[in-house]
Order: sequence, then structure tokens, then C-alpha cells
Amino acid sequence: MTAVNKNIGNPDHWDCRYLENSDETLSWTEGGNSLSLKWITETLPNKTASIVDVGAGRSMLLPTLLANGYENLNHVEWSEAASQHLQLKLGGQASGINWFIGDLFDWQPEEAIDLWHDRAVFHFQTDAESISNYLRVLHQSVRPGGYALLSTFHLDGPEKCSGLPVMRYDASSLLATLNSYDGSGWEEINNTVWSHYSPSGVEQKFQYILVQNE
Repeated sequence: MTAVNKNIGNPDHWDCRYLENSDETLSWTEGGNSLSLKWITETLPNKTASIVDVGAGRSMLLPTLLANGYENLNHVEWSEAASQHLQLKLGGQASGINWFIGDLFDWQPEEAIDLWHDRAVFHFQTDAESISNYLRVLHQSVRPGGYALLSTFHLDGPEKCSGLPVMRYDASSLLATLNSYDGSGWEEINNTVWSHYSPSGVEQKFQYILVQNE
């Protein structure tokens, strides 16, 4: 049995990571002009579409979408420190995003989600219970015909992130896991293996997949 990642939903763990490190030193830091941005804007040209970024931290993805005219954006994050820092950075523009601070498994969207984005959250779910809980919230949140864009460490990627063990996937195993939840029916739209280079220059191989809820 794989050990449970007790820190994945622990806000103190993530608050410490964000309070003690600048974005320039965090391995997951990525600019706003990302592969996720490209796929999202290609998939959902309708700027009233409902989009959620789970485990969004201080990512510039949602602010970049906001600057591009998207109107229905949701920021879900365990760390209050990361969320508040980004809100302060955005100033008055922060009101253009819906903010939720707390456990992803407790989050309930106000309306069905058109696209669920997750860069490096799902791979922290390393036991059957947490995987099932994640898939439950995903399944309940995304509307029929909606999309999920997930990025996890690839099979050739690191075995840990932020000091925690992770699950690694290729496209086929990731799709199979997404469809393991009762009632799920995800169809693959696109996938790629992407080399992310951390601010220190370390290569991290990610598996990206875009799926649609049948």
C-alpha cells in the first residue's frame, strides 16, 4: 500500500513553502505564457466559460486569462499565504476571480465547470482514498461535455515534489485512472510529454493530458 501524503492537504506545509521561498526559487514556477494557457485558449475561445485552476498557488495562469478577457475564473488553493499574496499583487483586478482557500475536497463550484485545470496536484494523490476523493470532486464539478486539463510528473519525471512522494503517469495510465471513478467517461483530446525547466535549470518531465467529459 502506498503511503498517504499527509501534507498534501496541510495548509501549514504549503504556507511555509510560499512564505519561505520566492517564485524564483520554487521548482514549479512557470510563466504565464504556458502550454496550459495555449491549450485552454484553443479549447475554450468563449470567454464566458467557467474555468477552475486547482492548487493554483501564485500561478499567473488565471491572471493571464483574466487579462485576455476571460470572465469566469476560479482559484482554488490550500495555502492562504499564496492566495493572499496573489490577490494583493493583482490589486483591484482580484475581484475578477473567485477565490477559495481550503481543502480541494471541500470545494463546491457555484456553477458547473467548463474546464478543470490542474498542474501538479493530482500526482500528490498517492493512496486509493485520496485518488477517489479527487476524482469525485472532478466528476461532480465538470459539466457534461466539459474538459479537464491535467499535468502530472511523467514516468521519467521526479519521484518527489516539494519533499513529498508523487505518483507518475504516462498518457494511457493517467486516462485509465481518470476513468476508474464510477460513472466517469473521459475521452482523450490531446496529450504530450513536456519538459519543464525549473528556475534553477533542472529538467522535470510532465505528462499533459486534455480530456472531455462524455
